[in-house]
Amino acid sequence: MKGVKGGNVIAGLHPVLEALEAGDGLEVVYLAVGLRQRNRKQIELAARRRGVRLLRADRRELDRLSGGAVHQGVVALGGGREYCQLEDLLEPFPGPSRHLLLVLDGIQDPRNLGAIARSALALGAAGLVLPGRRSAGLTPAALKASAGALSRLPVARVTNVSRALERMKEAGFWVSGAVAAGGRPPWEIDPGQRVALVLGGEGGGIRPGVERLLDFRVTVPLAGPVESLNVSVAAALLLYDWLGRAGSTPVRD
Repeated sequence: MKGVKGGNVIAGLHPVLEALEAGDGLEVVYLAVGLRQRNRKQIELAARRRGVRLLRADRRELDRLSGGAVHQGVVALGGGREYCQLEDLLEPFPGPSRHLLLVLDGIQDPRNLGAIARSALALGAAGLVLPGRRSAGLTPAALKASAGALSRLPVARVTNVSRALERMKEAGFWVSGAVAAGGRPPWEIDPGQRVALVLGGEGGGIRPGVERLLDFRVTVPLAGPVESLNVSVAAALLLYDWLGRAGSTPVRD
């Protein structure tokens, strides 16, 4: 997969371990002086397997390197994650029978991106599609929030979300959109074997220009006095429902 580089700083014990295991082209791992022996040995073993340099640093230096992110005494620098091409994600996926891509239309909080990626990897999604502007990317904060999932899950970055969805339709995908109200419950919809699930931004939801391309809309019904769910929670619920059962004939609005 070819692409442009994501962020080149990874902070935190588990994100760094995941990046080392995934072979993300790290150049050096800094360990805090006085790091717990168990954690130090885990990092040392993984780094030596990959031929990655290990250096000691005080915590003030790690604070500077991580840009203020919580690092747990472990910071890695190097090539960082690479974005793949959209076409890579459209190829047959050797996973569950349903090939599901998450299209994030303006998710700007890196913690939400990380949480969505973690659910996507755990439940069997094929990858993420992010817009090039006004969106969280593969930053240290997102990598940490994903607990390593963004080191494993394919992520494409596109110039125009609407054009990307049109390309997905050409490739046989049905385009669904998660909306706070007015959609059908997920268990009443068969989204098809190849489905793009669009999740809108934290403030305005799915943009009108993107919404016009939806084949159907899905809403998670709420029983309590809550207006809407956090986007990462809604993503996890929809992924759990749709990737846990086989599909046949999609349903349009």
